[in-house]
Amino acid sequence: MDMKVTEGVHARGPTGVLQRAEGLEELLQNACLRMSLRRGAFPYGRGLGSGLWQWDPQEEHALERARALANEALLDMPGVEAVSAEETESGVKFTLRTPLGEGEVTVWKATQAS
Repeated sequence: MDMKVTEGVHARGPTGVLQRAEGLEELLQNACLRMSLRRGAFPYGRGLGSGLWQWDPQEEHALERARALANEALLDMPGVEAVSAEETESGVKFTLRTPLGEGEVTVWKATQAS
């Protein structure tokens, strides 16, 4: 079990106790972390992360490339796959298929190159 993180901050319950992420929520949170980190930037796991920070929304077939970059980051998560990508105002929203069901995660524009 992981601690639940919402928009980069640990989520707390009504009594102030940290909340836990379990099941599909935990799986989606871990996938989003892998997709959001710059590959090579985490000193304890240089293979962790993605190349999404280099993604250019103006390039030809941009969303297909974003999905491919996301799937590259998810290779170490068996059964987890980005099946679609959609550009939104705040970032790129990915629909992920996992062994526990489907869900959506957003990789924020701040992760991407300007």
